Amino acid sequence: MSKIEQSTDLKELEEHALAHLEEEGLREDDELLPVELHEVPIPVMRIALVVLFPVLASAVMVGGIFRGISPRLWGSLAGILGIALAVYVRRFRNAITMNLLIVAGVLIIGSILTIPAGNFEDVINPGPHVRYAIASGDNLRPPVPFSIGWRAIVGWLMGGMGFAAAWVAIQFRKPALGLMLPMVVVAIGAISVSNDAKLLSGLMALVLFAIGLGLLSGIEMGEGEQRSLAYELRRAARALPMIAGITAILFFMAQANFLFPKPRIDPTQEAQRPKQVPITKVPDVVLFTVKATITGPWRMGGLDVYEDNAWKLPPFKDNRIAEVPKDGKVDTELNPGHKAIFNVKGLKGAVLPGLPNLVGLVADGPKLAYDSRTGNIRLAEGQVERGLDYGVTAARIPSIEELRNVTAAPPRDMQKFTEIPAPPPAVQQLISRAPHTSLWDKLDFVRTEFLKIVVAQGLGAPKDVPPSKVQDMLSGSKTGTPFEIVAAQAMLARWLGIPARIGYGFDGGDCEGGAKPPCPADSLREIRPRHGASFLEVYFTGYKWLPIIGTPLQARSSVGNQFTQQNEDVNASDDIAVKIYIPFQVDPQTFLFEQIRAVLAVVVPILLLIALLYYSWPAVRKALLRARRRSWAQEHGPRERIAVAYADWRDLATDFGYRHSSDTPLMFLDRVVEDEEHSEFAWLVTRTLWGDLQDSIRPEDATAAEELAQSLRKRMSQAHAGTLRVVAALSRLSIRYAYAPSITTAMRDMKQTRKGRDNAKAA
Repeated sequence: MSKIEQSTDLKELEEHALAHLEEEGLREDDELLPVELHEVPIPVMRIALVVLFPVLASAVMVGGIFRGISPRLWGSLAGILGIALAVYVRRFRNAITMNLLIVAGVLIIGSILTIPAGNFEDVINPGPHVRYAIASGDNLRPPVPFSIGWRAIVGWLMGGMGFAAAWVAIQFRKPALGLMLPMVVVAIGAISVSNDAKLLSGLMALVLFAIGLGLLSGIEMGEGEQRSLAYELRRAARALPMIAGITAILFFMAQANFLFPKPRIDPTQEAQRPKQVPITKVPDVVLFTVKATITGPWRMGGLDVYEDNAWKLPPFKDNRIAEVPKDGKVDTELNPGHKAIFNVKGLKGAVLPGLPNLVGLVADGPKLAYDSRTGNIRLAEGQVERGLDYGVTAARIPSIEELRNVTAAPPRDMQKFTEIPAPPPAVQQLISRAPHTSLWDKLDFVRTEFLKIVVAQGLGAPKDVPPSKVQDMLSGSKTGTPFEIVAAQAMLARWLGIPARIGYGFDGGDCEGGAKPPCPADSLREIRPRHGASFLEVYFTGYKWLPIIGTPLQARSSVGNQFTQQNEDVNASDDIAVKIYIPFQVDPQTFLFEQIRAVLAVVVPILLLIALLYYSWPAVRKALLRARRRSWAQEHGPRERIAVAYADWRDLATDFGYRHSSDTPLMFLDRVVEDEEHSEFAWLVTRTLWGDLQDSIRPEDATAAEELAQSLRKRMSQAHAGTLRVVAALSRLSIRYAYAPSITTAMRDMKQTRKGRDNAKAA
């Protein structure tokens, strides 16, 4: 199109345009949408109510880590106080005052939660309790006691979370983001909730989050018509039956393993290799004391699965864990013969030391559980605490003659403890020399001959022990680590057809008062990490699992000043000296970091994807809006096409930072560098929408306007750097401050009118 003749006086057209703005209730210096000089107030209390529900969801999940329902209630109270703190602090304008109030407020919230469980000193100085809680956190097994330290931590966590969510939603005007913040705590807390509480906690968190999401949909942040709070609450109440129905459906679907089907590979059904920690990294402290009629071993567990050339811990799912009955009896088939009284000192974790072939146990305080497969004593919930006293009784140890008289085959369920690959030649030769009088004589001969040959060398840490290593210890290097020697004995027993496994725990101990061994009978012994030991356990019908302590007759000399467990019956060989350690018991290794890392590996990509969608959505939304507006304009005529073309041009200018929403097309010419196309476009829009051509608009005029708009948009984009183009594409300015929001309103009104006509015709 050729340049439009500017025959109409410029001043006359601008006066006409300003008159049109006045008809719309606007002045020349007004903005079409709220700007910084006159912000529309936001509904603070309604947004706080929206944020409250996801904060309560996170409190429910975090509280599920602890015993009882009260931690959930206290966590909810801390979250509510955090939200209230955000609402109160925003009134202050001084940054220093505001920050001091925030820090002090969160600290006070943590102190408030400690009031019911502590005295005045604990409330004003919870530091020691917090440090103890953090130090013991590595060994927590939910549900755990809601101690003073954990009360303060939960108070600070939930108070800070409530404050952060409300602050982001209210002060930053991002209610959706504030709604999502507590879900991070929900996701991380879900990995630590006990299995019994996971389903209930998850459903409660889902319902609370859904309620918050529903209330969020009624908040317009000043951009549209606000619905009353009463209306939103009534709508939420009407939705409660549906939420309850969905919750019930999800509950039954979870019970049917439909939502969470059984995995193809279940880690709880897989045997695990034991973890190892160098003895130099274990503090030399008293782990527990014991007063017993025997000198050990003080059993902690066993490795009873041999696969992939390694001795492994049994699959967790195969363990037979049950709470200790009130009478304390855990095995009614054996008669008590030995007893011991334990007192916990520096031991951590959930597993307690005991005696082999446990018959009964009694403890004052926490509930205890017993694993009849591994022989482990463990806490039913929580972790071991210093000062715990408990007594155990175990079956008597049979005599050699009694073991020689055992002729019955092991029970069928014991056959899995004889599984082992074929023996190497040296083992076959050794077994062929064994007497055939009884199984015990065979085992005793094979073990004795093996211990005469092998020389102890190296560390006692667990490692793979293939049959070829046993061959090497018998006819090759004839050396092995203490763990390899014990593992080889268990393998020899299995090759003889005797159920065998590796027991681990402690043996011996320091005499009370520092006396030198042998300790007096029935005296108190102090057990330290250096008393750790692994030993052979074999199963004989009628006597069950029996520990057999044995050491090689020679060991290469130890050098250095590291403490080791000594055995005076072991002689030094003539070989070159190297360091030697025996197996030891250490604090159970925590998997908390691995669990958090696994959750982060899932959560972080999801959060990044959500962030990508959040920041890229404006570009998609603007493209869809332009397409809808242009389609609408094509249906309604050239006037609408011109209006939409100019609105698209001005929206792009807004995204690049040239907003000036109240400027008419001719006024906007003075904001930018003089340009022939821009001037022609502004005159065309002014004359056709408000001037002398508004009653005689031709389709050619609309086509010219669209071509000019496209050219101007392209040239403006090319005039800016690539980074600014990306920023403009992702900008929300034109969505919040659209140049012509009346077009979108007209589209919506016409759509509703058409829908009403269609419904009327259908009726």
